[in-house]
Order: sequence, then C-alpha cells, then structure tokens
Amino acid sequence: MLGRLRLPNRFTIPGLTTNYATPDGFVTDALCAYLAARARGGFGLIVTENLGVHPSGRVMPRMVMIDDDRYVPGLARLASAVTREGGIVIGQLSHAGRQTKSRITGFPLVAPSAIPCPINRETPRALAVDEIRELEQAFVSAAVRLAAAGFDGVEIHGAHGYLVGAFLSRYSNRRDDAFGGSLDNRLRFLLDIVDGIQRALGRDFPLIVRLSAREFVPDGLDLPEAIEIARRLRDRGVHALSVSVGVYESFNKLSMVSGEPEGQWLPLAAAIRSATGLPTIGVGRVKRARVAEEALAGGQIDRDGEESRILWCFGCNVCLGRTARPETICPVNPAVGREATFAPVPAARPVRLAIRGTSVSALTAAWVAARRGHAVTIHELGPVLGGLQGLRARVPGQEEIAETIEALVGRATEAGVKIVRAEPRPGEHDVLWMIRRPAPARGNGGTAAERTVTSYDVLASPGDFAGAGRAVVLGDDLASTEAALLLAEAGVGVELRSPARDIAVDAHPGFRDVARRGLGRRGATIVTGANDEPTGAPVPEPALLVAGGDPRFPDGDLGRSEAPELSLKVDDYLGDAYEPGRLTATVYEAVARAAALDGPARATPER
Repeated sequence: MLGRLRLPNRFTIPGLTTNYATPDGFVTDALCAYLAARARGGFGLIVTENLGVHPSGRVMPRMVMIDDDRYVPGLARLASAVTREGGIVIGQLSHAGRQTKSRITGFPLVAPSAIPCPINRETPRALAVDEIRELEQAFVSAAVRLAAAGFDGVEIHGAHGYLVGAFLSRYSNRRDDAFGGSLDNRLRFLLDIVDGIQRALGRDFPLIVRLSAREFVPDGLDLPEAIEIARRLRDRGVHALSVSVGVYESFNKLSMVSGEPEGQWLPLAAAIRSATGLPTIGVGRVKRARVAEEALAGGQIDRDGEESRILWCFGCNVCLGRTARPETICPVNPAVGREATFAPVPAARPVRLAIRGTSVSALTAAWVAARRGHAVTIHELGPVLGGLQGLRARVPGQEEIAETIEALVGRATEAGVKIVRAEPRPGEHDVLWMIRRPAPARGNGGTAAERTVTSYDVLASPGDFAGAGRAVVLGDDLASTEAALLLAEAGVGVELRSPARDIAVDAHPGFRDVARRGLGRRGATIVTGANDEPTGAPVPEPALLVAGGDPRFPDGDLGRSEAPELSLKVDDYLGDAYEPGRLTATVYEAVARAAALDGPARATPER
C-alpha cells in the first residue's frame, strides 16, 4: 500500500530525466509514450522526472513545468497514458536551487546560502524568508495541479543537492535563522511543504519524499542524520521514502557506471526502512532480478527500480550524460523516446542483406532490418560477437557487457536474423554491409620500438602480451585505459601515461574512477600530463609499448576495407566504437540505414 493506493507490484520507475518536454515546459507525445511503455512493460509505480515548481528552479532546457495552470491539460494527458496501461503515476516536484545555471532559468540562482555549486560554478543568492515562503507555496500549488491532472500522488525531490536537499544539508545550508543551523531548522522548509500539501489534498493523498542517505561531501548528510530526517517525515504522515545518494559534487556516486557493484546503496535503504517502518524505494543499478528479489526477501526495500529483464542496461550512462542536450538516448534500446513511431515499416521490396562482422550497431541494424521483412545474415569469423564491445567485456569489471551482447544477439535472432561463422559468398546476398573499426596492427616482437602495438591489439588478444614483463601504455582514451587494466590483470607491470590531465577523458567520469581503482589495486602506475617518455629506470627487454587508439587512422577515421580477397562489392559501412558515446552514435546511424533499406525499384514495363 502507498497511502490509499494498492500497487499492482513492487517494481518502480524512479524519476529519470528525459528532456522530452518542449522548451517552454509542456508535456509531449514522446514523454507520454515513453512512460506508458514503462507501465505496459510491467512497472507498477511510475515516478515522473523532476517537474519544475517555479521558473527559477528549472534544471534543464526541456523540463516539464507545473508552475502554472496552463500545464495541467498536458499533464492530464500524461497521467491518462500511464494509467491506461495499468500503472500508478506519481509526479516528482522539484526546484534545482543552486544546481543549475541562470542561462537555463532566466533568473539569478537562489539557494539557502550564497554558496556556489562546485560543478556549475555560479554563486546563488541566499533566499529571503518571504521568498522561502513563496517557494513553499509553489510546491503546494504544484501538487494541487497534479492532483487535478489525475496523478495518483506526488514525490518531493529532497535528494541530490537540489533546493529541498540543500536546505537539509549543512554542506549547502549555512543560514543562522529559522531555516538553518539545527536539524529542526534545516527541516523546516521540507516539513512546511509536507504540511501544506496535506492541508490542500488531505493526509491520505499519497506523498513520497526522496532523500540522499549519504552525500559524500564535507558536512553533507550521512546515514544517521538521514534516518532522523526519515523518522520525522514518518511522524508527519509521509507515506513512503525513496532513498538515493549524492549531490552534484559527488555525481559519480549517484550516476554509477558499469564496473560499479549492483545495488550497492540498498543497505542504506534497508537501514532507513528498518528505522522507520515506511515503504522504501531502493535504487542504484539494480538491474538483475536476483538482486531485486534478494533485497525484497531480506526486507531491505519494498519497491525497486529494476531494469528490463530482456535487454540489459550496461551502465554506459549515455542517457544521463546527454540530459542537458536534446533528449535521452540509449545504445541498447534506440526506441527509447520514440516508442510511438519506432514500429517497423514493412519494406516495399525486401532484400537479402549480409553484414560482415558484428558490433552493437550491426546487431541492432540487423534486428531493425529483419523486422521490416528483409532476410538478414550476419557473418562473423572471429571468436567474439559484439565487435569492440565484445572485447571490452573482457576487461575486469566490464564483464556484464557480455550479457548485453547476448541479449542483443537474442533480440536479432528472434526477429529472424541468422548468424553464421562463414564469409559471405557471391550470389547469396543482394546488399552487403561491413563493419568499420580500428584494426589490430601487431609489431614484429623485436626491440622495444618494434614491439609497439595498439590498445586494440591488447584488447583483442590479451594473452599474447601476458609475458611482456613491463608495458608502457600511451593514451588518454578509454580504450587505452582499459587495455592498461587488462595487462595489469595479467600480471604485467604497467605504466599508463596520459598526455591529458586525466585518464579516459573521452568517457563518462565514472569510468575514470572505476579504472583508477582497478589500476591501483593491481599495482599500475598512472602519469597524467605526460609526454611519450616513460619514467623511472630504462625499460628492460622484452618491453611492450602500447599506443592509444590506432595511429594509422588519425582524426577518428577508422578506414574502409573493400575485402578484395572476397571479390565482393561493399554497399555500405556500419560503425563500431569503444567509448559508449561514440558507440551510441554508431547505433543510431545504423538504425537509420536499416530503416531506409529497400530493394531497387522495379522497371515499369513499356506499353
């Protein structure tokens, strides 16, 4: 139960930013279809992304707003779309506080205290008491509008360092009046909002509060204080809690990537649930049914944000990394945000399509093309499916990528795609596509200079280099970093030399943290801002020099092989990439090609 609501199950979609709203804050068909699809897929409780209660709190350019009655009809359409599919819909009320930019809000930033967010680096203005009262009422009015729109309840976003959370935390609240100092005072803003919503909508109107149980910053919230806040919310009549972690400065804690343990924040949710007895939503890369079921059975949580059981999220965080730009996208599920329009359009003239080699883009394009009626065969002679991501799945901590590739293979074969371990042959296809990717370029194994290989060589055949003794890896990209990690795992003494100020600079910062920890545990040395000369004593033979990327293909040009040994005409190329952002671009390009694929028009007979 959630207040007066009986939930259909314990699976929850927590608030996830999409940027599917219009620039002026209205709900779109894309957002309705996106959330309806989640309900149709079986999630019983759907919490929307953060809805702006006041223009000064807009956190992204395309944020759904609820600060005016003109937004109610669109939100009613959204609520109806979810409930038609059997879901319970909760609207998340939010104000960004200092964690935004004035160019997004159009107003000076406001916060409990004039302390800038270290990430956005813009100093806010400390709110006056009458302004605090105005914002309290903005939250209450927004809740009333959501109820009028047919929402089943509301969630107050008090986590992640946004305005409500900023009042709760000594890290961001240095006030010395009735809204700062003691916990009683720091809670006042949130409790006033809770009281106001209950007065306006009744104590049985479902009300959730989202909290950060730990903020991982000096003077930030920790678990004992979060438990005390949770107890007071329970006593005030809040019906459930959603437990997360972090603020913008500790962003990698709340936006975890592959290589991070699944469900690592569930013990925090368990502690709060045990202390309060309230229904508790747990989050934090809970993607496996086993992890969710163990947490539920052990009483750690009551509901959970589990990912799909069919297509595994592999923690690339491309969805989150693009939220300040056009819209949420996904390399595993390119239909996301396009649910209403992604249905396959049958090909007017089906063809026999052969794809030489595999990659995530190839597996996705094959699936799309097969759904449109084309006869698709993927030809792969190598030992690994999935292209560069198949190689990445060998890296310590990235093994879960293999599960995603297996799911993508299953999706393709279910649609009718054939995967064969043979080269394409003339006459067996009408159209041939090939994968374009960096190709290994082995040295001849002589002197140190002659033993220069690329990071892709190491990733493709790590066992070939396990006896190198000592390796110097030159590169600042993710592939170089994880090649170094793979060598260190094999017992090679590794020095990773990055010319940049950090490592893996082309990737989400979470991958840098994961790699640094992994390299450190395995005794590797990291040098940033480095030139090409290794440090320490002269490098003894045999030594291995690993060059980041592939120098034969500068500026991202990965080359185009016409496969002359097969005497085949290549009609088009599909990309492959190691870093998740570039990978995603290759997937969307491949989907567009597959969606446009058709046979040649038949000649009209002369009369």
